[in-house]
Amino acid sequence: MKPVLAALLLICAGLPARAEVGDWVLTHVDGAAVGYSATLSLSQAGRVTGQAPCNRYFADVVQDGAAFTLGPIGATKMACAQMADEADFFSLLGGVQTIEQTADRLVLRGAGAEMVFVPEPK
Repeated sequence: MKPVLAALLLICAGLPARAEVGDWVLTHVDGAAVGYSATLSLSQAGRVTGQAPCNRYFADVVQDGAAFTLGPIGATKMACAQMADEADFFSLLGGVQTIEQTADRLVLRGAGAEMVFVPEPK
């Protein structure tokens, strides 16, 4: 899909216009640096995808302004040494209720937690 068309679809779907640049990388949870790698992409209208510490994941998403609600999270089923981190990540992600996005930061909040993402380096 051409970038301009993708951006128009995102705008029409109410998703942040910055999302078309690619993945966001998780850097902090509740102010503390994370010890694992996880990404999040909003490049598909109505869908969130990414790489958790072990597995690729996906979920439907409904966004209305700052309100942000994920449907059930699906994931591949590979095992790795960071399965506990992955379970924590999915738990945090499943509790997200709001989104705040700027050019250099994506913040997801909910269930008393805050997840901070930055654009993936190109």
